[in-house]
Amino acid sequence: MSKKILANDGIDAQGKALLEKAGFTVITEKVAQENLIQAINEHKYIGLTVRSATKVRKDVIDACPGLRLIGRGGVGMDNIDVDYARSKGVEVVNTPAASSHSVAELVFAHLFNCVRFLYDSNRQMPVNGDTQFDVLKKKICKRS
Repeated sequence: MSKKILANDGIDAQGKALLEKAGFTVITEKVAQENLIQAINEHKYIGLTVRSATKVRKDVIDACPGLRLIGRGGVGMDNIDVDYARSKGVEVVNTPAASSHSVAELVFAHLFNCVRFLYDSNRQMPVNGDTQFDVLKKKICKRS
């Protein structure tokens, strides 16, 4: 039985290494959506990993009877017909904690932006800083 997985939207090097260590061959060449069915069947991929770009809808699931696994690198799975795939015996998984650090970093960035008025200072100082520095400094620093 073929143990090939198409990582169509790319895959983290660590994830690829883990799959290869488990005995899978991981192919990372991007296949256009309109050629996806043909590629899966022609190369006998049993697994498909995607991110946001590739859509795995009913037509792909029905046309690829050898597909056993769909993996989503990320949280949301709105680009996959999850219930339909599972009803056809295709395992569907995702990586729900994959973006936790990035989300936390973004939250802190927005918090710093809000309490230090970085957006205002970043926009106003380059434009008016030469002529209105003292006014802008008082306005921006007074808020904090």
